[in-house]
Amino acid sequence: MKRMKRLSFQWRITLLTAILIAGTCICLNLLLYRSGTVSMDSLNGFVMKYDTGNSDVVKIEFDDQQMSAFLRQFSQEVYDAKAAFGKKGWCITAIVTLLSAAIAYFVSGRALKPLKKFSQQTENIDQDNLTSTRLDENTAAEFQQLSCSVNHMLDRLALSFDLQRQFAGNAAHELRTPLAMMQTKLELFTEEHSNVDAETSKLVQFQIDQVDRLTSLVRTLLEMSNLQSVSRSDEIELAPLIDEILTDLTTLAEQKNITLHQNCEDVHMIGSDTLIYRLLFNLIENAIKYNHSGGSVTVSMQQENQQVLLHIADTGCGIPEEYRESIFQPFFRVDKSRSRQMGGVGLGLALVREIAVLHGGSVCVESGSKDGTTFAVKLPLNGEKTE
Repeated sequence: MKRMKRLSFQWRITLLTAILIAGTCICLNLLLYRSGTVSMDSLNGFVMKYDTGNSDVVKIEFDDQQMSAFLRQFSQEVYDAKAAFGKKGWCITAIVTLLSAAIAYFVSGRALKPLKKFSQQTENIDQDNLTSTRLDENTAAEFQQLSCSVNHMLDRLALSFDLQRQFAGNAAHELRTPLAMMQTKLELFTEEHSNVDAETSKLVQFQIDQVDRLTSLVRTLLEMSNLQSVSRSDEIELAPLIDEILTDLTTLAEQKNITLHQNCEDVHMIGSDTLIYRLLFNLIENAIKYNHSGGSVTVSMQQENQQVLLHIADTGCGIPEEYRESIFQPFFRVDKSRSRQMGGVGLGLALVREIAVLHGGSVCVESGSKDGTTFAVKLPLNGEKTE
């Protein structure tokens, strides 16, 4: 039963059809064999009882010994004929069963073709293409209602995700003003009360750090909620953009004694200059932050067909294999205590993936060992999804 569940629907139909045809052929073969052997056996009695009833007909007589030999030979011929008849019947049963199974496999494959197409379409659905993905409703009657139901479900999911993004954006927008006011008040208090005791100073600094962290979180949430509205028609020169990012992060790299390297071809693409900057900045900044002192970060880029391939490699502590997909989820942290010490809010890589998918590309951890981590980014040159 467990093995049956593992089989595809097409193979289930094929096996059940083959079993049904084999059972029918076996029953038919047994009936035909029974009927044929009874008819053959009747020939023996026919020979023994045969008499023309005409005394004028010349008869050929055999003595008893010759007659016995004739009857034995005739009986053997009848037995051999029955055996050959039975073998042919079983051979025909096997051939018909195999041929029927092959035909059933082909026919069921054709009949299930809409289901395979349906399965392929549903595999490509994710939260970023809910509005653009639609299952073909002009299909077999058995799948038409299913396609309509799935399309309606996708509409409801798209609406739900839109409402979620709007809520996050509105909440972040409302939080931005009070956080800015709190930050200003704390900074003024620090400037005006420089002679406060150590405990008060420590408390104020703690409040400033937390407000900075919340401000960073709100800013990132606003960026993620507004991604869809950002224009992606800029012509971007990626090599100068990477130079600019490395220059911006030089101070951070020097603080951690990190050496920055690049090996980039001159590649142009169409997209959002602001978003691509944020994507690369987040990856390179993480490569510096989570690196060992005295380590290095290498950025390489090349064009392959109609895609640009980017690799950001560091010499840090690496990412365990079981976390290489989870790190792109919002607020996920491999090492929670260390991430908070670095000042992260857990949305940097989630934003990176959102930007990559929005441009029709992808981002993944290509390798991650104790010797470091390499992130691979693929982006189409025209800013649209490529197959």
